[in-house]
Amino acid sequence: MNVLPGLIDSHFHLSEIEKREGTAIDVCSSLVEHSFAGGLNISLEYSDLVEKQSLLAHFPMLRTGYGLGPWAAQGDEPVEFLLSRLEKELNEYPVDGIGEAGLDYYWNYGSAERQNTLFEGQIQLAARLSRPIIIHSRDADEDMKAILKHSEFPASGIIHCFSSDRDFARTALDAGLYISFAGPVTYKKNSELREVAAFVPSDRLLVETDAPYLAPQAMRGRTNLPLYVSYVVQEIARVRAIGQEQLIEQIADNFKSLFP
Repeated sequence: MNVLPGLIDSHFHLSEIEKREGTAIDVCSSLVEHSFAGGLNISLEYSDLVEKQSLLAHFPMLRTGYGLGPWAAQGDEPVEFLLSRLEKELNEYPVDGIGEAGLDYYWNYGSAERQNTLFEGQIQLAARLSRPIIIHSRDADEDMKAILKHSEFPASGIIHCFSSDRDFARTALDAGLYISFAGPVTYKKNSELREVAAFVPSDRLLVETDAPYLAPQAMRGRTNLPLYVSYVVQEIARVRAIGQEQLIEQIADNFKSLFP
């Protein structure tokens, strides 16, 4: 594995990595050792956000994200209560990005209506707090496109782990969002996804691992780690017919624009 300096992993989960391999401080230290330029850790629970704040203070190139994913639509607590609690939590522990938040019809978390209401509430919250939103979308393209078309993103945001077609990408780009590609872009069967990776404008492109999930082709079957974002960069540089160093520099500029 050739890990070039300046890499950025725009989406990973330190606490989920810890459940499988190593510790959060080991993961962060390895990024420093390999001269990473940045990254975004996504907390899935408020307690994790609080815990990781003190750790990440020692790694200033890393950013934090926290929100309510589609899975939070399960249960019968009023969505308005969930959103109100989230806003209070974010006032206590400010984050760099809101999310991940979005729609997931593959797993049928709660009802589609609750998912939509929860997601749109977080779009509005991100706008009020002037934070980018990190968007999760799985098997929900039509509803997601409808929301993106009628929503405003004053601080922009990211479609994380992009896995859809060019039409969806156009809708996201028209909404002013960035598009981030993960390990699936390296999978042999995903030629259409590689075409989208070649299509996205250079100033809206990001890469990620979604670690510990979705390891790239060369690491299939292993716990994914932020270091493995180098495989994603390698593949996207290939399909865009540019040098890896050039791509890394552009991605770093994009990330810094989104998270100053």
